[in-house]
Amino acid sequence: MKSFRFNLQKVLSYRENVEEILLAELAAIKAAYDRELGRLSEITAARDMFHDAMKRELAYGDPEYIRRAYHYLQDLSKQVDAQQITVHRLAVEKEVKTAEVIKASQDRKILEKLREYKAAEHKQELLREEQKFLDEVAGNKYVRRRATKRPMGWKNES
Repeated sequence: MKSFRFNLQKVLSYRENVEEILLAELAAIKAAYDRELGRLSEITAARDMFHDAMKRELAYGDPEYIRRAYHYLQDLSKQVDAQQITVHRLAVEKEVKTAEVIKASQDRKILEKLREYKAAEHKQELLREEQKFLDEVAGNKYVRRRATKRPMGWKNES
């Protein structure tokens, strides 16, 4: 009997490739998410620090400085809001891509289990054929030995 060959190997390879591509995409999204989350933290910290500084300056500050500072604070707040939207969008993308990776992984694992099952089935078939061959050899040997033996009481005629 010939060696084991999995009929769906091309499909399995394709699914492995899809999973690898999705994992790479997920890694890129995670990196972007982490980068943008860090940027959000920086902008938020800058806004909060400036807000605290502005509170201190209100007591004895110049009205023009206060007006410019207020506009700058509004600008920082808008940047924080925009960055929060970006971070949220990336979080959603990350969740969606994670679900895709999980699905691709499950699809691949199903085919791997099928391949293992088919390989075990093939091995069992080989063992059955080998046992059948050994039984046949033993049976032939028994028949030959039985044919060459003479019943007791029979004498060789010479």
